Amino acid sequence: MGIIGWALAGLVAIDTFIGIAFPYPDDQTIMPSRLQSFFEYGRSAEGALFRRTKADRAQTAPITLSGWYEPLIASEPEGSAGKPAVTVYGGSHSVRLAHALGRVSNDLTWRSVAAPGASSNWSYGAFLRDEAGRQGSVAVVLTFNTNLLPAITSFSPMMWNNDNPMPYTGDRFIVSDGGLKVIHPPYDSFEEYQRTLTNSAAWSRAVDFFAKNDPLFNPISFRSSLLDHSALARLARRAYNTDRHKDTEQAVLDPVKFNDESEAVQLARAIIRKFAADVRAEGKIPVVFLVNDIGYSDVLFRAVEPALKASDVPYLSSHQFISPNDFNAYLPDGHFTDANDDRLGKALDDLIRSQMAIISDNTRR
Repeated sequence: MGIIGWALAGLVAIDTFIGIAFPYPDDQTIMPSRLQSFFEYGRSAEGALFRRTKADRAQTAPITLSGWYEPLIASEPEGSAGKPAVTVYGGSHSVRLAHALGRVSNDLTWRSVAAPGASSNWSYGAFLRDEAGRQGSVAVVLTFNTNLLPAITSFSPMMWNNDNPMPYTGDRFIVSDGGLKVIHPPYDSFEEYQRTLTNSAAWSRAVDFFAKNDPLFNPISFRSSLLDHSALARLARRAYNTDRHKDTEQAVLDPVKFNDESEAVQLARAIIRKFAADVRAEGKIPVVFLVNDIGYSDVLFRAVEPALKASDVPYLSSHQFISPNDFNAYLPDGHFTDANDDRLGKALDDLIRSQMAIISDNTRR
């Protein structure tokens, strides 16, 4: 056997050993180990979805059940009746902000509508669907994250979160004639997704829809193949996904600058303008919450500042209170420390109460 033959045999042996030594759990309700997750990360999004999704909700991976528009789930604290509410739309940072508001405010309570890793298009789509749910709110908060800004043009984390593809979907917005055009996803509930996934013809139509309408769709990252069964091939795909993610991000922003002409930046500005107008039409206070992620300075704030000024919309930008370059201000998972969440909660409380006072003064005049 020549050198090439021995090398191939060695790779096959290594690949086989990894598969035997670190098998991913068949039971999707069991948390995999770090090494099991590491060697699973390069699996295609489609392959991961087939593995994780079961007909029985009790057996499907918990991550497949979160973030769906139907039904749209809101959280709120018990025993808060009688206080004016603030409804917050976004991901985990917005949930933490809502809880912080509850800790620091004597006058306001909170209501949270969130999805794990929610991009702002998902959040705005949730806002549009939740008109009845926020009837008792005096203010509405829409969240934007620096590291999720490139994903604002995508239907689902299936397209861009390759390490942990989540199947929930959101609306896709397109800037059109100074306004927003919306394209709804082919399904927006777990049950409809599960039925689509298990029907080959329906799933093929859904994938074709994503390929046509989602700029972050990539067949190498998304489509399953025999390579999903190889640990080494999965590692190679993970490296490819990492490079693709960097390219996608750098086309929109980096730690010091942003691309003013990118669709993501233009869309974020359009959503802010439309959100502010929508909330004011309901007689409520719009607030934009900007999460300037660690290491990104105030690039997110600068990217959307023109829309904030044009709409004269109240905003809370984390860089005003927390340096994005101070690693001690963040937890290892990228969230703010509890103390900094409370600082933001207090700032939100002050901002909303000041806006309420202005409205009250104007009403009396």
